[in-house]
Amino acid sequence: MAITSNDVLAYPFVEDDALDVDVRFKELQQHGPIRIQLPVGPPCWLATRYDDVRTILSDKRFSRMEPPGTDTPRMTPSMKTDPSMPLGMDPPEHVRIRRITSPVFSPKSIRALTDDFQVYVDRLLDGMEAAGPGADFIALYAWDLPIQVLCHMLGVPREDASRFRHLVETLTAFATPDDERAQCYGALLAYIAELIAERRAHQSDDLLGMLVAARDEGDRLSEAELVSIVNSLISGGFETTASQLGSSLYALMTHRSLWQELVEGRADFDTAIEELWRWVPGFRYGTMFVRFAKEPVELSGGVVIPAGEAILPEQNVANRDEAVFPNGWELDFHRVSPKPHLALGFGEHLCMGIHLAKIQVKLTVETMARRFPTLELAVPSSEVAWPPWTFMRMVQALPLTW
Repeated sequence: MAITSNDVLAYPFVEDDALDVDVRFKELQQHGPIRIQLPVGPPCWLATRYDDVRTILSDKRFSRMEPPGTDTPRMTPSMKTDPSMPLGMDPPEHVRIRRITSPVFSPKSIRALTDDFQVYVDRLLDGMEAAGPGADFIALYAWDLPIQVLCHMLGVPREDASRFRHLVETLTAFATPDDERAQCYGALLAYIAELIAERRAHQSDDLLGMLVAARDEGDRLSEAELVSIVNSLISGGFETTASQLGSSLYALMTHRSLWQELVEGRADFDTAIEELWRWVPGFRYGTMFVRFAKEPVELSGGVVIPAGEAILPEQNVANRDEAVFPNGWELDFHRVSPKPHLALGFGEHLCMGIHLAKIQVKLTVETMARRFPTLELAVPSSEVAWPPWTFMRMVQALPLTW
């Protein structure tokens, strides 16, 4: 793919399926950042190298906030970062919000809940086993586990799960019309207001109760910030994990030798789970949101991103950068790397629920390897559908047999 400094490529310029990442990105990584045109907004930059993407995600010279008078490059007209949500904040506001929530999501706090989460894992796998060979892992497990965990953390009634799942799915679908997306967003905010009012009327020590107390008693949050944090937890708290669960199982079922390594104890589960997070492309295209340069920033290849211009970090590709991960396009459960993958972000915008997401995937894979050592796909891998309507790489159905 020959590229000159004047080229502006229409993005997305590849149509990947399943867990594919187009090998043309290997060549793009030799160029440093390039110019692209997203479906909406002005041209922007695309970064594919690991070091560039890591810089964009963590360097204070890049902002999540749209400069005044600027139109954000994006995949759909309505897809802009809400500046009231942690996802769209810069320091010091972002740091203050993270300090309030970080104790609940710390490794120690999540480890303390492992036994509770294991109960959900076992119960859902009991249901899958009862359904028998051919059971759909997505319908019977991948959606339900993160939803049950989220309800457990927030103290949200389990019967509300289908309600907020529908809202989040509609919001994250490419095909949702803007007017319907706006209505859906309003309905989600109204639902969150109901949850907050209920917690004010009946105090509890769950995560939602802690956040309401931080607003009402400690005055550490504004009302808008309280709503936005709960929105972030619901909007991002289960679909990403559900997607990773389905993709991880698909990857293991299509890499049988790696599944056998886990079953036979020849691979370490912690290392394997990290490798799955690195290798599995979480998003359909890059990430969902651009960053803006607050000042001129030089990245690889001597490319300077001018102040005020946007750049899209391609985390899927950066995680396969062979300058950092030798043979990075291959899945390897014995990989040793001095640098972390970027699947869940990096720096101050590292995913708030990173440890919560990882423990769910780990418990799932460990328990399935123990209970279903002969697990395999019940259909040819070519028949597994990856619907194009979501921003995530989401398996539509994953029939399994054992």
